[in-house]
Amino acid sequence: MENTQSLQYIKQAFELKDKKFYKPAIEMLYKALEIENDNIEILFQIGELYFLINNYARAIDYLEKVLAINPTHTEALKLSKIIKERQGNLDSALEISTKLFETQQNTENLKELVKILIKLKLFCEIDKYKTSEFFNSDVKIECAEALYVNGETEQAKELLKDCNPDDEKVLLLIGKIKFDENKLEEAKEIFEKIGKNSQNPEVLNFLGLFELEKMNFIEAIKDFSKAANFDKENSKYLYNLGNAYFYNGWSEEAQKAYSKALYLNPDNLDYRYSLAYLYFDQKDYQKAQKEIDAILDINPEHPQARVLKALILEVNKDFLGAEQILEENLSKGFNDDFTKMSLSKIYLDLNIFDKAKNLVNEVIEKNPENLDYLSDLANIYIKEKEYDKALEIAEKILELNPNYIAGNILGAKASYLKEDFETAKDYAQEAISLDLNCSQGYYYLALVRFKTEDTDEAIECMKRAILYDLNNPEYYAQMSEFYKSKQDYKSALEYISEAESLDNSNKYKFMYSELVKLNRKK
Repeated sequence: MENTQSLQYIKQAFELKDKKFYKPAIEMLYKALEIENDNIEILFQIGELYFLINNYARAIDYLEKVLAINPTHTEALKLSKIIKERQGNLDSALEISTKLFETQQNTENLKELVKILIKLKLFCEIDKYKTSEFFNSDVKIECAEALYVNGETEQAKELLKDCNPDDEKVLLLIGKIKFDENKLEEAKEIFEKIGKNSQNPEVLNFLGLFELEKMNFIEAIKDFSKAANFDKENSKYLYNLGNAYFYNGWSEEAQKAYSKALYLNPDNLDYRYSLAYLYFDQKDYQKAQKEIDAILDINPEHPQARVLKALILEVNKDFLGAEQILEENLSKGFNDDFTKMSLSKIYLDLNIFDKAKNLVNEVIEKNPENLDYLSDLANIYIKEKEYDKALEIAEKILELNPNYIAGNILGAKASYLKEDFETAKDYAQEAISLDLNCSQGYYYLALVRFKTEDTDEAIECMKRAILYDLNNPEYYAQMSEFYKSKQDYKSALEYISEAESLDNSNKYKFMYSELVKLNRKK
């Protein structure tokens, strides 16, 4: 009768365990233990359940009770070794691993023993096992992997020489070593040899990294997605997937991937920074600020997070606050391109042109063909009203890449401000020919049409600009000016009202007030 009742409790405990209801399962096993207080398997199951809820102290208590009854209980020894290893007690883990191998000599137990010896850097101790019949190719590969993980790359390479060069695990490890040594072409050749049909997530992750480098974002997304599906607990694969989504312009998918990576690894500041940058890029400054604050709470000196903080201050027109943060970054030795280019932007806001140009030129000196940096320099010259110099840079950009639309937009902008409307029109039309949805192309074409007294055509062009960029207040404000010139004050008021609703400043307040008065008179 008592055994029947105990079995019933054990059965219920296993059912609860299968459903991951670990604490109720423990309670059921306690009831069984009251009936059979020396049942070794009940004691082990309780120990394992405590392990599953990360209560290692209680787990060890019950595993020790098991081992007091049966000192060679294999599963209790294995679980005790895992706990000791996680607690950083490598000496105890070694003692248990040695006992396991002596009790039950096999390849698996030798692998685990070798891993612990490597963690303890007891390399000479490994030598005495090399003559064992169980020190086979599988153990050598595991040994090489453990050496690599523990920073003993040269020893890992020596051991790999004795392994089958066509074994996927061997190829994977050689590929990782080549990648770390920056021998990217050799690494790429190895991973491509393994192939995209591999079910090894590490292989797929490296293949994704190579596709990302080639800017084949869709292929990278496929590789990282497969890797993440094969290993759902690896945050790195989700993070890389988020990067691929971001570079491909799929912001919503990138946000989900970054968030999942953070859920698995909440203390990783790189993941949190990428999410903050994504929100900043989407102009969701409140969410970006929340992530930045979380980073700076952990590391107040995080340079990239400080740059984002400064850029949000710039959005809020606190140029001096932004300047202070970025100059502090430079004074602390964080003189990366992102900090320099961001500070040059603040100097431009403050009309400190020489400092802005000096910083951009420093960055361009290291990256002479970077089109974004050249564009930033051209914009400084435009604000400085040095339109010819800006046009020279625009032409240089288009020589480097004739299909770079921003080069044509710079040309249109500088030419328009120089009042060379024919040249501005040519640049704007070229931008539109490269991308029929280019809102800025239509914007400058509209401005040119208006200046050349073709207001109706200017209105049609500006409608296109607004269609392709619905949230740009400047477009609505210019459209309001067009209608005002035709004395269509009602339409002009509608457009300036929209500009005001999109802009948080008082930039369009006077125009709005003026048009309200004109509509009343009418």
